[in-house]
Amino acid sequence: MSTRQLFEKNTLAGIELKNRLIRSATHEGMSDAHGKPLESIVDLYLKLANGGVGMIITGFVGVKKNGRSSSTMKVLDGDDQIETYQKLMTPVRELGTPIILQIAHAGGLASPSLEGNRQVAPSRMHYKMNRSTATELTSSEIEDIIDAFVSCIVRAKKVGFDGVQLHAAHGYLLSEFLSPYLNKRKDKWGASTEKRFSIIREIFSRSRDLVGSFPIFAKISGHDDQKEGMTPDEAVRIACLFEKASCDAIEVSCGNGNFLDTVRAKQIPFDAMFHFTPGLHNVRGLKRNITSFLIKKSFKLHTERENYNVAAADKIKKSVSIPVIVVGGIRKLESAQWIIESGASDYVSLCRPLIIDPNLPEKWKSGKQLISQCIDCNYCLMGCLNEPLKCYFGKLPNMTN
Repeated sequence: MSTRQLFEKNTLAGIELKNRLIRSATHEGMSDAHGKPLESIVDLYLKLANGGVGMIITGFVGVKKNGRSSSTMKVLDGDDQIETYQKLMTPVRELGTPIILQIAHAGGLASPSLEGNRQVAPSRMHYKMNRSTATELTSSEIEDIIDAFVSCIVRAKKVGFDGVQLHAAHGYLLSEFLSPYLNKRKDKWGASTEKRFSIIREIFSRSRDLVGSFPIFAKISGHDDQKEGMTPDEAVRIACLFEKASCDAIEVSCGNGNFLDTVRAKQIPFDAMFHFTPGLHNVRGLKRNITSFLIKKSFKLHTERENYNVAAADKIKKSVSIPVIVVGGIRKLESAQWIIESGASDYVSLCRPLIIDPNLPEKWKSGKQLISQCIDCNYCLMGCLNEPLKCYFGKLPNMTN
């Protein structure tokens, strides 16, 4: 099978890429308690760059310290941090691999256990998983968050990143605004698709005045399992609004708050949950069984575990003229090439396959390996909440007793 198109050189928003494989944003779990990135993150990015990926999108970086999802989430909310990011990114950019900074506010998914953190959302929302409640944002608080996103975009350009990606997926604040299920506002920030998009429209408008044509991408959920939530048709309408707002590319993912709706697994990663979740590490016996039962009731396992966002991406691709990127369950070279050749998406992005093997793009290109070794256990995604990102499968103690 020809791999000419997947591995051809190309240009995305003026950025030169050596192929159409992108490292999708993946939380690295590599920052100190204040959100300052650790030097170990350089090694991770260097491995990805040397492994042959065409572009790296960083794990999400907070635009405000009080909107982090975990203690290991990076932030870029002050000019005093610019030099730190420059020192970390320079070695990677010298290899010729472009880096896009993903920026986010966790919103209602902000960790309530972090000192000074605030769980906020477009509308008041109760979260069953951690028994917490997000407060509804006032208009002035929304304006403050818009300014935080704009300032972060300006800083990203000063650092030398090749662009930014707004995280408007997976149940974080911007996707909460986009969701008909999560945004029940009746003012100018809600009540219709156009109004729910207002916060993002303002971020683009104000940013363009300051950074010009600096590439700004977006990641959106093409669908989710929430009643009155995101549908592919609604995602198409939102994608069109992104294009109109001057977005340079859209990455299509899925889900809105429940991580096993965003990523797929054959089974719930109980061992990793009990090992990495504070308060559950020492739970054993009957109490563990009861806790496992309650966790199981909170998650839905999906039968479709490969290429599960391609249909939504294809629908969006047919409706916009800007480039489309698709992520989700892409494990085979054959699948990646088919996605590009069929025109369902302009780019393929990978998350978990590059955790277990950052050299996968080079192996695909050479034909040395055709299928990722990733088994979708999702131990990595549980671990990176409080520990450095890596494949943890087979590396945890047996905790069944």
